[in-house]
Amino acid sequence: YESYRKAFLASSEESGLLNFEESTQIPGSNLNNKDTIMWTRGEVLGKGAYGTVTVKQVVLDTSDRLTTEKEYQKLHEEVDLLKTLKHVNIVTYLGTCLEDNILNIFMEFVPGGSISSILNRFGPLPEIVLCKYTKQILEGVAYLHDNCVVHRDIKGNNVMLMPNGIVKLIDFGCARRLAWVSLSGTHSEMLKSVHGTPYWMAPEVINESGYGRKSDIWSVGCTVFEMATGKPPLASMDRVAAMFYIGAHRGLMPSLPDRFSGTAVDFTLSLGRSMLFSGHGSGLRGRKLEFLSLD
Repeated sequence: YESYRKAFLASSEESGLLNFEESTQIPGSNLNNKDTIMWTRGEVLGKGAYGTVTVKQVVLDTSDRLTTEKEYQKLHEEVDLLKTLKHVNIVTYLGTCLEDNILNIFMEFVPGGSISSILNRFGPLPEIVLCKYTKQILEGVAYLHDNCVVHRDIKGNNVMLMPNGIVKLIDFGCARRLAWVSLSGTHSEMLKSVHGTPYWMAPEVINESGYGRKSDIWSVGCTVFEMATGKPPLASMDRVAAMFYIGAHRGLMPSLPDRFSGTAVDFTLSLGRSMLFSGHGSGLRGRKLEFLSLD
């Protein structure tokens, strides 16, 4: 907890601490903050599709009190779900806080930067480093899937690196829990909504046939390609053209550059075909582990 607290006390521009339980509730509502953490806003770390990262913020429209309360409750429940995820390769969510009409979402601070920022600074990764990061990404994804959660926006910008080399998946703004179908006793594999970033999207997502575990694995394959080349597949195309191409060429993952071993090339193509993960489980098939065991 102390490391989390210090991470958000980095700014000298504001003085004093704000207690979750003392901060402002939605005007005219009975909704209070449910978590207690002492904090003050630090420097801006970056911006993404769902907010600015100092702490993560979502602006709530307070013109309709009932709608606002429902929106806040939904967001809080989603963060409560994320708080239950405890894995070394998943960023830790700490809680939420209302401040006027701003919902602050607190999460673990990962100071090493994203994979994308590493690629921009140092260029494509060598195979041995690619292997180590890929293994950790898959461990995190396997944990999510075992807990019936799909990420839906896996890419280099959402994979963070700790100074000790530990990889963490972040930005669960798109994440959803797979629905449980009690009558059949099985999990609904598909979520019928399009989320994510085009260059990392699986064909079935673009074709609007749904999103499941295998779609996450496709996105991991695209992220491996990004780490190997410095850019995602089809980066030379604009976003719309890339979406059309992916949708029309189902299951076609570009090959890695020649400098990579045949094992690495085969492994990445297998991710594109979603062959590593089968059925409802997320167990890696033994014959595909040779690449991940490289030292």
